[in-house]
Amino acid sequence: MDRGNVLIFGGIIVDSYMMVREYPVRGQDVLINDSFERVGGCAVNVAKTLKNLRMKPYIVSAVGGDIRGDMIKSYIEDNRFDASCIKRLEGESSGYCVTILEDAGERTFLTYKGCESYFSSEMISDELIRKTSYVYVTGYYLLDERYSGDIIETVGKLKDRGSKILFDPGPLVRLIKKDTLLWILCKADIITPNETEAEIIKSMLALDMDLENWFIDMGIELLVLKQGSKGVKVWSKDMSFAMPSFKVDAIDTAGAGDSFAAGLIYGLSQGLSLYEAVNFACGCGAITTTFKGPHGEFGIEDIKNLTDMGRDKAYDR
Repeated sequence: MDRGNVLIFGGIIVDSYMMVREYPVRGQDVLINDSFERVGGCAVNVAKTLKNLRMKPYIVSAVGGDIRGDMIKSYIEDNRFDASCIKRLEGESSGYCVTILEDAGERTFLTYKGCESYFSSEMISDELIRKTSYVYVTGYYLLDERYSGDIIETVGKLKDRGSKILFDPGPLVRLIKKDTLLWILCKADIITPNETEAEIIKSMLALDMDLENWFIDMGIELLVLKQGSKGVKVWSKDMSFAMPSFKVDAIDTAGAGDSFAAGLIYGLSQGLSLYEAVNFACGCGAITTTFKGPHGEFGIEDIKNLTDMGRDKAYDR
């Protein structure tokens, strides 16, 4: 099994950014200071960080035969991503997300769901399944019940072949069918919700115990609770700890959680200790907030420089 191969189940969409001083009051108006479009979505954000870290990401997704699909296709080619697991669906529309970015770095999303949740087991070769070490699954990719059954069947096959499964619930986790959510939670080795997503999961499953205790009882290897600027809390069957975030000059928090997940996969795949891997992942998430847009260019040395500086010194790009 190649430690560098990572399969990423998630949508590729176009992020349409609108930069404003502050979010408008409902029914009122604000000026747009700037606007731009970037190819994004959890899958691309994770893949970009993994590629920065010299791993081999394979995005499993679909794009439409429209203008946004052309934009995505050009981006994949220009950045030399492997496109063998990406399907072009002529006559379908690609998804997009309107991202309202405030001066303070906070962002609000309005998402149009296109054809990116399409899946067929034929999109992934048996050879790639045999050579995959880690699998990233975003909850967004499990929303469409037409394909979620085939997705979890394929994820189960990867699990049986020895791949580690990281599940990132995402902000729309409440829309996942309960049986599908329970299945992926039980199959995942690593789960990385933020605080809001964790509460949604607890409510959906009607748990009368702390989420971390339920996961440990279910045999999960690692639960990482993302707390934004406060850092993360980590639980495994052997230990638990909190890790604060790095101090950086953040300009855009979009994609930070995706970059964190990619950094965690990298750290664990390289044999780092759990503490070291989480520390490295925090560095990836932090450095991503210093870019305008959901991802950017950086390398392993950049993360090492940031983590070596410690958490009390600003990192200014």
